Amino acid sequence: MVESKNEVENPFDKFAAGLREVQSEVAQLSELDEMERTYSIRLIDSIKLLQSQIDVAIPLHVNLLSTYQSNLKTAFLVSEGVVVLTDKDGTTLSLPLTQFKPQDILAVVQDATPALREIISEKRKLVGGRVDILERILKDMKKAGSSMKQSKRDAMDASEDDLIRSSLTNE
Repeated sequence: MVESKNEVENPFDKFAAGLREVQSEVAQLSELDEMERTYSIRLIDSIKLLQSQIDVAIPLHVNLLSTYQSNLKTAFLVSEGVVVLTDKDGTTLSLPLTQFKPQDILAVVQDATPALREIISEKRKLVGGRVDILERILKDMKKAGSSMKQSKRDAMDASEDDLIRSSLTNE
């Protein structure tokens, strides 16, 4: 029995198929890397916007920062998306989140979000309370102004009535 060309597996074809598969995986990985960078930048921009509303340093759990945790004592997320790291020797390093690896960016954002939520909520309550007070004061001032205008009108009307009466009595 003679085998046809189609039935015989060519080692080169198998190699070429494997190479195409690897190339496809690399293309997908490249696309995912670009998406990860883009999403990380968007996430950093969002966290910067949120933090700009409160301008407070947020303490971070140093064990979550995989790249820097070996000798870290403290870590804080401060304004403009900067992380301030202090090691056990007291050396301080300030790094923008944009210089962190994506997994560390994600860890920082996840760690800081509950504190940001709480601080922003408290600030909203404080500002809301002040707005309520200002509204009541303005309302009272408006009433007082209306009362003063009415008193002035009443006084002018009374003065006009007195002038009319005096002119009638003089005639």
